[in-house]
Amino acid sequence: MTDQKALCAWAAERLTPSASYQDTCRRIGALLGELVQAQVSVKFASLGGAPFSGATVRLADGSYVVYCASSRSWYHRMGILLHELSHVLLGHEPASLEGMRRQFLPHLPSRMARIVAARSSHTGVQEQEAEELADLLLARLTEHREPAPGVLPHASPRLRRIAEELAHLR
Repeated sequence: MTDQKALCAWAAERLTPSASYQDTCRRIGALLGELVQAQVSVKFASLGGAPFSGATVRLADGSYVVYCASSRSWYHRMGILLHELSHVLLGHEPASLEGMRRQFLPHLPSRMARIVAARSSHTGVQEQEAEELADLLLARLTEHREPAPGVLPHASPRLRRIAEELAHLR
């Protein structure tokens, strides 16, 4: 088992919290690019009935596209991107999912998609590891932020994160 606290500290140092979750999402994409040593684009899209909320696609030219479920909440998007980043940090090998690509990402031309790594393609243990690391990273990146408007300033970091996640529902 990988030392998730050490990985979290390493990644959080490179993703230093910024003024916005949107900017942090950009930083996650840039860190993914550094780690895979290739161009990485992050695309927010409706994934329809897909059994996952994020997927990483390696294109024929060696670049990557990270598809993330479109959400009005940048906090939610950040959590999905951190999950995808966690798979890379943990060294999880992406699986070939040509059939899933046809079903859930039909807009990608067949010749472009070589490898798709999605939540449903990894083992249960790998998914659990990635989710645990993503949770650690999310907590680390959001624990010292100023409370969202309307959130009690003395609320716990966990309560502030929940309030921020639900703020767009007002």
